[in-house]
Amino acid sequence: MPALQPHLTAARGIAETPAGPGTIRVSVDPRNDPAWERLVGSSRGSVFGSPVWISAIADTYGFDVAADVCIDPDGRPVAGLACTDVSDFRGVRQISLPFCDYLDPVLDSEDRWNELVGPRLARGLPLQLRVLEPGPPRDDPRFEHAAELMWHATDLERDQQEILAGFHPQARQNLRSARRRGVSVRFGTSLDDMREFHELHRRVRKRKYRLLAQPASFFENVWERFASIDAVTIGLASHEGAVIAGAVYLFWRDVMYYKFGASIAERLAVRPNELLAWESIRLGVARGCRKYDWGVSDPAQPGLVRFKRKFATEEGRVTVLRHNPTGYSPADSTAAHTLGELTSLLTRDDVPDEVTQRAGEVLYRYFC
Repeated sequence: MPALQPHLTAARGIAETPAGPGTIRVSVDPRNDPAWERLVGSSRGSVFGSPVWISAIADTYGFDVAADVCIDPDGRPVAGLACTDVSDFRGVRQISLPFCDYLDPVLDSEDRWNELVGPRLARGLPLQLRVLEPGPPRDDPRFEHAAELMWHATDLERDQQEILAGFHPQARQNLRSARRRGVSVRFGTSLDDMREFHELHRRVRKRKYRLLAQPASFFENVWERFASIDAVTIGLASHEGAVIAGAVYLFWRDVMYYKFGASIAERLAVRPNELLAWESIRLGVARGCRKYDWGVSDPAQPGLVRFKRKFATEEGRVTVLRHNPTGYSPADSTAAHTLGELTSLLTRDDVPDEVTQRAGEVLYRYFC
């Protein structure tokens, strides 16, 4: 295979530099660089490092994302770390990356980790990562374990009947109940399908959780990027002529990702989510996926954790790692408090939906 030629950038002040015997470290644009795509397209990568996902984030929020890649003497990429600077009223910080469930650095050794993270730490700015896999980042004493999230996945490399038999008995019972009650599921790939899901998602976020939703433009950018490679599907569950639950699924290599979900609380008695989960798993099997990634759940949402456990064959932890340089003083905590207060005000029932939606468009970038 010919050596890859990375598209170099001057982002973050990290130039082409030596990185171990015969190895160089370069800064590239992960939205279009073949070396980065090769790294995240391997078994060590995930959808959250994919060029299409990073492009959707950058297109929506204007973040300038760069990836540092180690290239061996044969021109092969062997390790990489994607990162962006965020500068707002909460301070200046480095994040790898905003609005990702997790994004493990692609590594082949502890030395590579030090080669990649060293220049980042030398900048004297905070650095935050979310990692799923065990390895050098978790063991690095320069990082505190700031939080932990639950993560689940389902093995799809089995016969469908075996997968179904592995569900919790309550899940199988709820599946039968959903069918008896006339719940139906359809899958679509159009922009209109994505917009229909976003409307449901926005309403549920406001009325059930009193939270703002990511802007419609983000979902449209996700659709545009992933639809171009046939890697996005929207599932919608209906009952008595109304859409009552939905989900957005992304595909990267041989993994199906459950990325967004929403359901109307008052209609959960007909069990739309169990039917949607099963039919989407069948879709993943049909597409030849080896794994169904349920994403992360906050331990403070035990109901969501219990739901995913009914289907999962694998459970893990995503650890939020945070490095604060010596002498660093975080931004005044009133900033986060103010965001919370604004969210509470803008998601009240007497606030028009169009105002709440506009608030998400303006404010959501500050929640990273």
